[in-house]
Amino acid sequence: MKKIILLLLLGFFYGQSGQAQDCSLTLSGMVFDNSPDYPLAFANIYIEEIGEGGSTNDDGRFELKGLCAGDYHLSISHLGCHPERVFLELRGDTILNIALEHQAALLESVEVVGQQQRNAGQSQETLGKQALEQGAGQNLANLIENIAGLSVIRNGSGVAKPVIHGLTGNRIAILNNGIIQAGQQWGVDHAPEIDPFTADKIRVVKGVESLAYGGNTLGGAVLVEPGNIPQDPHLHGAAQYVFGSNGRQHTVSTRLEKKGSWADWRVIGTFKQGGDHHTPDYFLRNTGVRERNVALQLQKTIQEDWFHTLYYSYFNTELGILRGAHIANTTDLDAAIGRQEPFFTQPDFSYELEEPRQRVQHHLLKYKSKYYLEANRSLEFTYAGQLNRREEFDVRRGDRSDQAALDLALQSHFFDLNWQDESGHATKKLGMQYRFNENDNQPGTGVLPLIPDYNSHLPALYFIWQLHHDRQSFQLGGRYDFVAMEVATITQDLPRRVERFSHRFHNYSASAGWQYRISKTWLSKFNIGAVRRSPEVNELYSQGLHQGVASIEEGNAALEPELSVKGIWTNSLQLADDLWLEATAYYQLVSDFIFLEPQEETRLTIRGAFPVFGYQQTNARLAGVDVSARYEWATHWHWQAQYAMVRGYDRSREQPLVYMPSDRIQSEVSWQGDDVKKFTEPKVTLGGRYVFEQTRLLSTQDFLAPPPAYFLLDASVGGALSWSGNTLHLSIQVRNMLNERYRDYLNRLRYYADEEGRNVRVNVRVEF
Repeated sequence: MKKIILLLLLGFFYGQSGQAQDCSLTLSGMVFDNSPDYPLAFANIYIEEIGEGGSTNDDGRFELKGLCAGDYHLSISHLGCHPERVFLELRGDTILNIALEHQAALLESVEVVGQQQRNAGQSQETLGKQALEQGAGQNLANLIENIAGLSVIRNGSGVAKPVIHGLTGNRIAILNNGIIQAGQQWGVDHAPEIDPFTADKIRVVKGVESLAYGGNTLGGAVLVEPGNIPQDPHLHGAAQYVFGSNGRQHTVSTRLEKKGSWADWRVIGTFKQGGDHHTPDYFLRNTGVRERNVALQLQKTIQEDWFHTLYYSYFNTELGILRGAHIANTTDLDAAIGRQEPFFTQPDFSYELEEPRQRVQHHLLKYKSKYYLEANRSLEFTYAGQLNRREEFDVRRGDRSDQAALDLALQSHFFDLNWQDESGHATKKLGMQYRFNENDNQPGTGVLPLIPDYNSHLPALYFIWQLHHDRQSFQLGGRYDFVAMEVATITQDLPRRVERFSHRFHNYSASAGWQYRISKTWLSKFNIGAVRRSPEVNELYSQGLHQGVASIEEGNAALEPELSVKGIWTNSLQLADDLWLEATAYYQLVSDFIFLEPQEETRLTIRGAFPVFGYQQTNARLAGVDVSARYEWATHWHWQAQYAMVRGYDRSREQPLVYMPSDRIQSEVSWQGDDVKKFTEPKVTLGGRYVFEQTRLLSTQDFLAPPPAYFLLDASVGGALSWSGNTLHLSIQVRNMLNERYRDYLNRLRYYADEEGRNVRVNVRVEF
């Protein structure tokens, strides 16, 4: 009886508390574009649970009154911005400031408005959620290709690496969740083993900030960054499907995340399968892909000032290599280079992967702990371990094609400890790092390895200092790396012997940046840096067939470290309320510049006939400009354009450098309509790019003259449908809409085949 009375009393008081619930609360705040200095007028704020909301005024401010205490999901949207969803526990009057991400590709000017106090003299560009979702299913390099100053060096249809201001490969640090991707020193045909679906943002950094990521960043750093897990106790996520008609490629990815009682967690899984790509005239035999990836992220906060993150990713891919690039004899090789249609082309589509092919597995485990000593001072520790396994399979006699001709296993361990002080007008960061790499050739291939066994120890120290004063900001950074490398090679002559070599290098980097806001609409930034980079193991000791690029590569053990000095000057201007312009000029001198040079030789081996390339050194000069413009007329129309020019010159031999990007112009016009009830973000885009012929090259510098200029036309249409806290995004994109036949100078397989033709991509994404 007592229990019943107690329950009745509890029910009574509960009912009274419900009747007395405070429904006079106010939610107010501001919506801005990446910065409080750039408010967004007429942004929509919608509370999903009650089906009501409002919009911001001319100053970007909003106020919603008469709200009851409770848990709410807010949807925030603005024309031209990627919408956001925020979970809010409303218990009293609350002020909430919300940052939206602009969709325009001219992202540096957006960064400039709000981050000038943190990125003095920095030159950086960012791809956010909108660009990543629209480009889903593509590899990392293709995603960032539309950023001014960036190009892509390709190996057929499936492998690509970024080129920043004419530099690629070992000079570009590619970071997966803050960790330099181990395995990229093996050559230009190995694409980064990173699933772009794990990223919420991709940044390209060229300046002082890149010093924290490694001592070899002559060209810059590409940061693939997962975002923090939202503090929402409900299960949310997204499922995405992408179909590409060229290669009949299917990509499926799923993301789930939740704030848990024991830890916040996120899991991502991706599946991809594609077959032979197609030029306007023929199939590119054996250019399919199979990919299986998974990533897990855990976050835990202890006592409000100690943060822990655990991250694991597994990347598994199998790639076919264009069959027509592997030729049996020198006579056929001479005929294949520049041939209109490659050898071994078949009339029918196939998903089958045959030899030559590659199989790659990459594991990354990262733990990070950040402890706040005081409100603005922190100590951060990071450990990361990586395992990269690469197998390459050739067309081999005697039913041995299933036996790997190259089998490499690279282990990498990384430690970082840094101290940060963000108090006052100056911010400081001091850090020390240690990296250990060990590469082992697995036995049983029956072929001399392209890359020898080696291990390397790389301790490093670095600092970054920033000062903010009125309209100016200054930034200074320095780094020292010691490289100790032990190498064990097998001799090319008989009898076979193991030879051991030791290398010791002292590398240093220094960079300084200055930023000055000349007026409210004009921001000028300058950065100058010096970097000493030691040669990597593939540049020193490559010896044999580099299967992915169908060529023989020969290292040079006598290579000396490079010394680079580079200046970058960027001006960002708002010429009118709806017109923005940004221009970057850079000039770089590199002493003992290491480059891969085509030799006047084709060589016959037991694995076929291939062109020969060798690593050389010279004194080089690289210079160029990047120009971006954005114009928004009327309410719904938007235009943007970019121009990039790179000039590479061999100062020692007084001739052009090989493999420099061609000049390019690209432009895009888009229309984005107003939301109509539950149908949101309607958008139509038409864009084109013109790539000039690379005329700055001597006829004796390559096996085949650079291809002619070409123009590609692209288009897309898309929109979203929202209901009950869920959103369905749908877009159709057409690349190379005119089915243009062309070859690109930076594709290493342009010797043998055309680029792929028209590709229609259907992109469906459900967020819940």
